[in-house]
Amino acid sequence: MPAQPPFAVGQSYDTQLEPGQEFMFRQWLQNNQVPFNPNAAGPTDYDMRGYYQDMRNGNPMARQSQINPNDNRPHFTDYYKTPLHQSFSGESQWAGANAGRWANDHQLMSPGGRILFDELEQNPVARALAGYK
Repeated sequence: MPAQPPFAVGQSYDTQLEPGQEFMFRQWLQNNQVPFNPNAAGPTDYDMRGYYQDMRNGNPMARQSQINPNDNRPHFTDYYKTPLHQSFSGESQWAGANAGRWANDHQLMSPGGRILFDELEQNPVARALAGYK
């Protein structure tokens, strides 16, 4: 496992499911066309199994995904992002006090105000539509 980032807490980021739950999880992925590889080796950047389990149990943190207007892809709540995710934020259950925070609808900023990630830079079409050069 990669070294522990200074902005994260905890060590284990991937929920393990019992075999029957794992089968249902994989069916849910397929039926809902969720962009997640259940066969990925090693730690992942999103605890999709944790999201699925909490969704099934009615946890309000596992709210329904929406289409992100910045990249037109399904967006799941930051609560299940692991420190390996490129836009890991203070909204994650594993975030420490120094994790970045969303400053607006597309920029993740460090506590010192430095831009850590910008969703519009990842999608030139959305950037142009938003009026950025």
